[in-house]
Amino acid sequence: MKQGLVWEEYVDDAHLNMRYDVLREGLPRGTEHYPGIDEDPTTSFLCFYENGELIGCSTLQVDGRDGCKYRIRGMAVSPGFRNRGIGSRIVRGLQEHATQNGSGIWCNARIKAVTMYERCGFKIVSDIFEIEGIGLHYDMEWKSD
Repeated sequence: MKQGLVWEEYVDDAHLNMRYDVLREGLPRGTEHYPGIDEDPTTSFLCFYENGELIGCSTLQVDGRDGCKYRIRGMAVSPGFRNRGIGSRIVRGLQEHATQNGSGIWCNARIKAVTMYERCGFKIVSDIFEIEGIGLHYDMEWKSD
């Protein structure tokens, strides 16, 4: 039975369903899939399980820019498990991976996730912007020491 943080090699139905349910409200089915990214062998997936149930997920895409080789996408935690530090644990696992590879990480953070990313050491590096159909975001970065 899967428990805690688990690196996955691919996106399964549970992962896609979580992305859709948490991140694509009001959008058509299929928008939870990242064509060309989910299938890319350089993409990694860090998930969090409790008693074998997927309750948190993330996608770590190789999408480099100054000091950051990686980009976080599809970060989601099931509503019933929020505010328990699961998102922060996932992000710290991604940071550990990036540090081992001598890199930072960037992401487009939803407004409601900014505080969690800030607790993990990310900094806002843009003005607020809107992703159509999804909502307001900030571009954020974290650089390894």
